[in-house]
Amino acid sequence: MFERYKPRYMTRAVADTLSEEHLQFILRYVDERNEQMTDYLQVFEFYVENHEQWLVQRQEQPERETTVFVPLEKALPIEQTVWVMDQQDYVIVLFPSCY
Repeated sequence: MFERYKPRYMTRAVADTLSEEHLQFILRYVDERNEQMTDYLQVFEFYVENHEQWLVQRQEQPERETTVFVPLEKALPIEQTVWVMDQQDYVIVLFPSCY
């Protein structure tokens, strides 16, 4: 799942709303950890703590959750959940409200 050769798409809402820095962090994270990502749905929950950007990344099957610091250079920290779904032939990045 989440192989690098698959085309990657995003919804219009993600393209219009999510900063390039946040999006690139997600895509890099998926590339670096794709062997751990065994569920078709990966959840990225960005949150702010002490004016810093943090992320809880999780999947349901098998259950796994990781919390990481997100270094931002230009973008402001956000409170936002983003899904990344492996759809066999492609990968899509979307907000839960777009599903």
